[in-house]
Amino acid sequence: MTAIVAPRLTDGVIVVRGLRESDIPAIVAACRDPEIPRWTRVPSPYTREDAERFLAISAADARAGAGVALAVADLDDRLLGTVGLMDLDGAGHGEIGYWTAAEARGRGVASRAVVLLRDWAHEVLGLTAIDVLPHRDNLPSQRVAERSGFTDTGEIRTVAYMPPGRREGYKRYSWKRGA
Repeated sequence: MTAIVAPRLTDGVIVVRGLRESDIPAIVAACRDPEIPRWTRVPSPYTREDAERFLAISAADARAGAGVALAVADLDDRLLGTVGLMDLDGAGHGEIGYWTAAEARGRGVASRAVVLLRDWAHEVLGLTAIDVLPHRDNLPSQRVAERSGFTDTGEIRTVAYMPPGRREGYKRYSWKRGA
């Protein structure tokens, strides 16, 4: 696959941009919130080394064309969360995942970021089908998917990349071009 260059996207309220080493302290602080590892594959306790590894893996995935992880920031460039595109299959399908720092929740940050990434992935990468897989008990994340134009398919999936003991019960929300 072709390498993915991190875009810089904005809707005038948030910015979605490439991750930087200067984001590490804010990533560490945000990921120490127990709600993030509860619903994602973020390890707990979360350390600087975990953030450094996240940036390195993200960069390798982008070079390989396998996905891209991006920072979500406010217009003053304060980190609010991350959004990522993963599981690109080369046939126009991928998945979006996200987390939002506690202080930024409930303000539409994740929904804005998902829409920006979804539209960019369609327009630039040619994706025609994108999924979001929130856990069936993670109601805020399900609301993000719905507000971002994704439809609940009614399907419950096992997600192999999640840690053991937390792989079951993920609701599939889907977006298709023109749907």
